[in-house]
Amino acid sequence: MRRLIALAAIVAMTACASGKKTDEQSFLDQVGAQSKEQIMARGDALAKEKKWDDARKFYSFLADTFPNDALGRRAALKVADTFFALKDLEGYTEAELRYKDFANRFPSDPNRPYALLMLAKCSFAQRKGPLRDLTPERQAVESLRKVLQLYPSSPYAAEAKELLDKCLEDLAMHELLIARYYANVEAWVGARQRLDYLFENYPDTKAAAEAKPLMDKVARILTPPPRPAEATPSPTKH
Repeated sequence: MRRLIALAAIVAMTACASGKKTDEQSFLDQVGAQSKEQIMARGDALAKEKKWDDARKFYSFLADTFPNDALGRRAALKVADTFFALKDLEGYTEAELRYKDFANRFPSDPNRPYALLMLAKCSFAQRKGPLRDLTPERQAVESLRKVLQLYPSSPYAAEAKELLDKCLEDLAMHELLIARYYANVEAWVGARQRLDYLFENYPDTKAAAEAKPLMDKVARILTPPPRPAEATPSPTKH
């Protein structure tokens, strides 16, 4: 609270010297007269109205002013949330940077599993389809596995598992589609390699079940036919 009062005093002196207040000075006057809990509540109220830019100002103030406080760290996550809520590439990119920074800076924070889940959501939201670059899905899998391995009792574990299954389906379907392409051009060895990778890494996916008939076909084609039995020579008559 003393820090807020000090900020308000500095702003007041600046305003007196200039004879007028800027929007930023008016904002600092407002937050300087409130507790950090009130500032958070104001940000939450604006976020509820989907006024993301306005809410972000309050959250950013808390995150910057109280970086080592539990409430300040929650505010830092909420700044990331306001970018994620934009649901566009720029928003996902900025949110991704902030969730990753939070997860790295605060490894023991109770909200870390949430940050990892949201980091995965940012990656997943940027996926391009099973025949395109799968880096977003792979990055999402990495974050989701951390949630499940490090925080199995977290309230976010169930959602992480559901999203992980979707990511694994995408990765498995990628292998199946390429295997089908190889089969269509009769590149049977390439098809077999892709199918082997699919069954080894994604055995429980729908794509794996769908791939079994193709695997059987490829196996038949690549299996050499049995050698004919050599004729037994007739016994020589004397």
